[in-house]
Amino acid sequence: MKFAVSISTEPNAEQPERGFDFLRYPYVPFLQKLDLWPVLIPNHLSGLRDYLAALDVDGVVLTGGGDVAPERYGQPNTATREITPARDETETTLLDWAVEHQRPVIGICRGIQVINVFFSGGLIQDIPSQLHSPIHHGGGDPHLVRLTDPRVQAALGVAEMRVNTHHHQGITPDLLAPALTAFAFCAEDGIIEAVLHREQPILGVQWHPERPTPSHDDDLRLFRHFLQGGFA
Repeated sequence: MKFAVSISTEPNAEQPERGFDFLRYPYVPFLQKLDLWPVLIPNHLSGLRDYLAALDVDGVVLTGGGDVAPERYGQPNTATREITPARDETETTLLDWAVEHQRPVIGICRGIQVINVFFSGGLIQDIPSQLHSPIHHGGGDPHLVRLTDPRVQAALGVAEMRVNTHHHQGITPDLLAPALTAFAFCAEDGIIEAVLHREQPILGVQWHPERPTPSHDDDLRLFRHFLQGGFA
């Protein structure tokens, strides 16, 4: 299957021709393990919907990266950084297209946050200063995640797993979009670690399955089950 993959952007306001879009290399081998062919989506492309139609993609992957602009979820900027409006707009269009065409969406790290904001949820702008969590979510060290959905537990054969962590923003239950259901939570502070849409084929995880992580095998089972329609 061909999946449209969002990519990071490094703009250069003074010299636009020196800006660039990029994808961290671990995504490609990880997606290929899921039998997905990545089609990279530029962030400054006009006619994105026509582009998607011409490519005839089967779904969308929203990758990790910088922060979503807080005005998109109705907050002033208190601790958000690395804002790239072009990427926010591109990923919003990708999600809008996927929902319209009932195509599956996978969100990774920033991706789960984009999904939550798209469906009218909010974000904690800075976990260390706002929640004082005992977990250093931006440090990459593995931590325990509890799975609460019986369908996910059955698919993976476990009720908890250890995942990596590379984020300073996140979703708490009070900020979860009404259209989403959370099925994984950080055992230490209750931050939401994974969501499913209640009606659409949309899955988001807060960790990075493409990077070194103790959850690697569970991640493959999770995404394969999702892509086969197992959580519909």
